[in-house]
Amino acid sequence: MRDAAEHRDLDPSLLDRLRSVAAPGWARSVALRRTAAVVLVLAAGVLSVVESRTAAAPTAVVATRDLRPGTALTQSDVRLAPVPASLMPDDAPSLGDVTGARVTGPVHAGEIIARHRLLDSRLPAELTGDADARLVPVRPADDSSTVFIRTGDAVDLLTEDGDVLARNATVALTPQTDGPERAGPVLVALPAAAAHRVAAAGLREQITFVLH
Repeated sequence: MRDAAEHRDLDPSLLDRLRSVAAPGWARSVALRRTAAVVLVLAAGVLSVVESRTAAAPTAVVATRDLRPGTALTQSDVRLAPVPASLMPDDAPSLGDVTGARVTGPVHAGEIIARHRLLDSRLPAELTGDADARLVPVRPADDSSTVFIRTGDAVDLLTEDGDVLARNATVALTPQTDGPERAGPVLVALPAAAAHRVAAAGLREQITFVLH
């Protein structure tokens, strides 16, 4: 009998093994604690990743519809939307900054609106890199030429006699007309001295645009 009992202890049956696993004991407690610790660590890691991704998603002002150059923005024209951090402009404005401001060029629905796309006192410096730059409205000698001029174009401005008033002026805003009426002036950014020269010339003669 003793030999049989010793044999069962040395070679337990499947039922004995199941009973041993089910029975409470130090080894089983340690295993459960370790398993629980691993689960908690994994859960904490997942939550940390989710929270970091949520916190890292900045919001930017985007257009809710296609906008034409010169459009004065209203609250219905823009909204805040989450964007990848890599696409967030350094000069991102707030909703309050853009409301009432005019866009300098065409903007498509869903496009991010950065501050340099708005017509404000900082625009001349941003377009030219000159902190003392100015904006000057210039009416082209030939109205039909405005269809070839786009925001951001570099142009030279000449008098009727061919004298160069300014070189490398940057177009800040172009007129938009849907009918036969005469086109409005083109807004250009220039260093202060050149801007004053162009403004004075525009009072007495027509000015020709030369595109680069």
